Amino acid sequence: MLPGALGRTVSAVPADATPNGSADGVAAASPGSSAEPTRIGIIGGTGPAGAALAARLADIGCEITLGSRSKYRSMEVVDNIVDRWPDRHLRIHPGANSLAAAEPTVVIATPWDAAAITARDVAEHLRGKVVATMSNALARVDDEFVPLIPPRGSVAASVQATLPDSRVAAALQHVPATELGNLDEPVHGDILICSDHREATWHIAEIVDRMPGARALDCGNLSNATAIEAFTAVLMQLNTRYRTRVALRLVGLDHVPISVLGGGPSGTDAVQPAAETVPD
Repeated sequence: MLPGALGRTVSAVPADATPNGSADGVAAASPGSSAEPTRIGIIGGTGPAGAALAARLADIGCEITLGSRSKYRSMEVVDNIVDRWPDRHLRIHPGANSLAAAEPTVVIATPWDAAAITARDVAEHLRGKVVATMSNALARVDDEFVPLIPPRGSVAASVQATLPDSRVAAALQHVPATELGNLDEPVHGDILICSDHREATWHIAEIVDRMPGARALDCGNLSNATAIEAFTAVLMQLNTRYRTRVALRLVGLDHVPISVLGGGPSGTDAVQPAAETVPD
């Protein structure tokens, strides 16, 4: 039995079970098997985005440590996730941020203005690791969402400057938490990923591509995180104006296999894909 939340226990995944309860799921390896599940720590993961990501990643077979400044808050959130999806056999463990930072792959899911500070607090655990950021610097002014530009241009760039020995990637900025956490539905949309470390882009993309309905796209260097993060304000404004939730889908890339990053045409003669928003 794995330790559960608030004094309860969560059963380990049976050997013949799939993470999403169907034959189409990505099987999670049992302890001691030759193929261990991907282990991911989510720092500051008790908010809506972090909790939704934890549920989705656990559903595709990853083993998650959900970090928080308060281990009791982490226990409460894990308890809520398990209660919502009792038949999914989700491997999610509560813990402090330092425990989440000790995992091989780490996601920072704090509010944008706490991302770099929180990264600094656990920097010793993050050396040499792939670290993904999913925050957007936004403010609401009256009825409008306004993008804010941090001093280094983006939240991801600020985290990379704080963690010079880590490989930071920006990803998952455009996925609504409600849809990400609804395990009964696929993730509709493209996930834009950028990093100054190509292996970090590949690693995060490989994980994203396991999510049903999601397509990971290599968007180049971390400098592009400025535009990626800021564009979230546009999507949120569309949600408000049209009372819906939109997802980002880029057209013109249908011929590119999901698993091939940067495999499309390049150079001055390349056809630039147009962006469209698709109601979720």
